[in-house]
Amino acid sequence: MRATPFPIFAKARDSDYWQKHWKEKQHTNEFGGYAASTPLKKWFARQVVDLRPKSVLELGCNVGANLREINALDASANLYGIELNDRAIQHGIENVVGKNAQLIQGSMADAKSLMQRRNVPEVDVVFSSAAAMHCDDNIFAAAKDAALSLATKAIVHLEFNAWSPADLHNWRGWRNSFVSDRWIRDYAGEYRGHPRVERIETVGIPLDINFMDNIGRVMVSDVTGLVIVHLKDAAS
Repeated sequence: MRATPFPIFAKARDSDYWQKHWKEKQHTNEFGGYAASTPLKKWFARQVVDLRPKSVLELGCNVGANLREINALDASANLYGIELNDRAIQHGIENVVGKNAQLIQGSMADAKSLMQRRNVPEVDVVFSSAAAMHCDDNIFAAAKDAALSLATKAIVHLEFNAWSPADLHNWRGWRNSFVSDRWIRDYAGEYRGHPRVERIETVGIPLDINFMDNIGRVMVSDVTGLVIVHLKDAAS
């Protein structure tokens, strides 16, 4: 008996298409949803604040909702966010973070140079949330190098994480059909063995605060794992 083939719901798109989408085509009607305060955002903010950072940088911050939640827990931390879409930045400044964060237009791949132009050579924590998953491997590699150069305490990813070889194999394969907007990764594996890494912590997201949406008949969660990369002291 032949297995039923996995349904194809949409034409696959390449990385350039999706980068243009997030930079130019994302509809302003979506910003309100991204700005919403949710239990997941609050939980994630607590994970970041528990690292006791004096400064944080979010890669792919959209309207800055995660930065707002961090500010609500620790108003003393300096907050920065890098975002492709200048309309999202404007919405964030006007409606979400105000003057509590600096939102910077650009690609996460250029994070190091973007921060250096603002005379910010380092931050305690660099993080991403459901953003690195929309970047291909070349963009992520550049963003990872920038994060390792900028972060002094930790790098944190709340992302579409592969927990098994099967996850990685299946979801990478399905990029050719209906999930071409996301790149699953083994985020712990991306950093394992790097000389700056002290230890890597992986955390499951509580099911009652996570969310899912449908792509055709398939339900998908954008974020499936929290990975905290603890870094060695620069002096060690």
